[in-house]
Amino acid sequence: MIVISAAIAALYFGREILIPLALSILLTFALAPLAKRLQRIGLPRVPAVLGAVLLAFVALGAFGVIVGNQLLHLAENLPAYQANVLNKLSGLQALAPSGGFLERGSDMLDAFKAQLPSLGSGGAPASEIPTVRMERPVATPFEMLWTVAIPLLAPVGTAGIVIVFVVFMLLEREDLRDRLIKLFGGSDLQYSTEAMNDAATRVSRFLLMQLLVNATYGIPIGVGLWVIGVPNALLWGLLATVLRFVPYVGPFIAAMFPILLSVAVDPGWSMLFWTLALIATVELISNCIVEPRLYGASTGISTVAILLAAIFWTALWGPLGLLLSTPLTVCIAVIGRYVPHLRFLDVMLGSEPVLSRPERLYQRMLSGDIDEGQDLAETLLRQSALTTFFDETALPALRLAEADRAQKKLPADLQATVSDSFCSVVREIADLDASIVPNEAPSTAPVIWGERAVLCIAGRTGLDLAASCMLAQLLNRRSIGARVLPSDAIGPDGISSLDLTGIELVVVSFLSASGQTHARQACRRLRRKQGRAQIMIGLWSERIDMEGVRDPAASLGADFVEVTTSNAFRTIEALATQSITCEMQAAPIPDHEDVRLAALHDLEVLDTPNEERFDRFTRRLAQVFDAPISLVSLIDADRQFWKSSEGLAVDDEESREAPRDTSICGHVVAENEVLVIEDVLKDKRFANNPWLKERGIRFYAGAPLRTDDGDMAIGSVCVIDMEPRKVSGREVGFLQFVADEVMREIRKGREEAKPPHEKPEIPQLDGARGAIQVR
Repeated sequence: MIVISAAIAALYFGREILIPLALSILLTFALAPLAKRLQRIGLPRVPAVLGAVLLAFVALGAFGVIVGNQLLHLAENLPAYQANVLNKLSGLQALAPSGGFLERGSDMLDAFKAQLPSLGSGGAPASEIPTVRMERPVATPFEMLWTVAIPLLAPVGTAGIVIVFVVFMLLEREDLRDRLIKLFGGSDLQYSTEAMNDAATRVSRFLLMQLLVNATYGIPIGVGLWVIGVPNALLWGLLATVLRFVPYVGPFIAAMFPILLSVAVDPGWSMLFWTLALIATVELISNCIVEPRLYGASTGISTVAILLAAIFWTALWGPLGLLLSTPLTVCIAVIGRYVPHLRFLDVMLGSEPVLSRPERLYQRMLSGDIDEGQDLAETLLRQSALTTFFDETALPALRLAEADRAQKKLPADLQATVSDSFCSVVREIADLDASIVPNEAPSTAPVIWGERAVLCIAGRTGLDLAASCMLAQLLNRRSIGARVLPSDAIGPDGISSLDLTGIELVVVSFLSASGQTHARQACRRLRRKQGRAQIMIGLWSERIDMEGVRDPAASLGADFVEVTTSNAFRTIEALATQSITCEMQAAPIPDHEDVRLAALHDLEVLDTPNEERFDRFTRRLAQVFDAPISLVSLIDADRQFWKSSEGLAVDDEESREAPRDTSICGHVVAENEVLVIEDVLKDKRFANNPWLKERGIRFYAGAPLRTDDGDMAIGSVCVIDMEPRKVSGREVGFLQFVADEVMREIRKGREEAKPPHEKPEIPQLDGARGAIQVR
């Protein structure tokens, strides 16, 4: 505090010297690129520097001439606007009610004016008060010159000093830079050079961006005022461009002139409203669109720091301090970044987040602010893949929480808040569109595991549960079915009731540095379940060192050990998409096959031509299921015969049959139940079926054609698709209903085909004789 106070005092009392120096440095930054460009085209250093300064003065002089001409033109036309102003004041007076504000103000001023003489004489009449007149002696020409010249000497002298400084700084810029590096950097040339380059780049970029911003503001203002009809539009556009270099105050001052002039010029009020609308629109566009895009990170200081700097430097150095506030603050922020003992300046002034991404996310989770945590996650996910976000932000945040828990800094209730908040953010991420949260490297390999093939279990704490939720999120987005269970599932009491049916892989997550000990215990319990599932241990703590272990997985009793979610995801994806290599399984022969075949042959439907009554069923099935293929299939001893087909080429009699051993319908007959295969490539029985592969079949749903007693099936009614899909219970019921109807048609056709003497006798009443006859 003493050093800061001394620095502020030095800045205040030394402003007469420091202000010209600061202005010179600022102009040097602005003119240095121009001088370098002139040198590149072949001019020596001195002519290049003088040429850059001369060009700057020519630009200022041209600006002064333009502004002067515009002011003279405005002064000539001002008397013509007097009538409009008086008319508008009269109109406002007429609109005000009797005894209104204007009238009362005028009466009050008149009353004060009448009472002033009596108040000065203690109540005596005005005629009795003696009149005293004080007159200055006539000033000599020298006194008049002195009175006018003295106020101009200070700014002229400052301008002269600034010009001299700028010229010599441009001439000696390399030498001055070397001296500053040696003075402040000592022997650390790399660090000092980086700091100098950073400051120069930031200030130069800021000046260039500010010039572009001001130009994009002043030009539309000038053009718009010209279209509206405000006089001297060029003048107001130039003033808007120049005055905008003065932060905060300049734009308001520049806007006042055209606003007041629009009131004086226009007999009505439309010009005023159009002028206000123009200035407001351009100001909003400049502040909300142009400045954020052009400024960006050009200064490296926060918006609040810019505002506070403007107040601080204005209080110290007045209007010039306001003009210099941003460049000076940029330099101070750079000093804070590169000087360790002044790092607090970079924290206070810089625009970079002072907390790392994991720290920011952990802080949101500590406060239970799920909405802010989700916003932060969405922002980061737009810049990286989901696995990157988990590995570089979410997992490190969980490690911070685990470190606090291990040091007993995180009470149980707060630990629950953190873990619940993490899980909530992960669930919210699941609802985001895939375009916002893309996978790291989408794979085209089909997933062959079932819907609930992976079980993600927390090792010990709720923080481990949050890590399990993250991994499950990655797997579910890849269509690898994963569920999450708490640590109780593998505890002494919960392991006995743990259901591993259909589970291909169990992943147990540990954030604790002592997770290896608990992982061995978890693996032993899971192995005793006698399940076929493989085991993966996720050791997410940074302090776990497995480099000295030759086989980390074997040492823990697991099949896999991973330390990052991305590696765990890739390992599981490779397992879940690994092609099935076992041979296809032919349908088993059902019991009482000879009886079944006899029933099939007795129906006399094999090798019969197509019939419309059956084709209606297959067409209807293909339409209802929106499937390309539907079949009525009959299973003989060594073949399947299609009585009707929709979508499958049947050009001749031979193409209406296929071998029984490659038939899925044979499995329907063997099981005598509805069979639905959502993805053929995921089923070991059919993944390598050559007949299915040849035709690209991925989906099958078939219902059995049952005999009268329902104990056996002679074939099936099925629908087939080339893409994996799901069916509802209602669709399965409809498929069986159609199969039953097809079976009725088969029986009906068999009855119709029998000879007349084999048909059953149907009793019928003869109404004429009242007797029963048999026909």
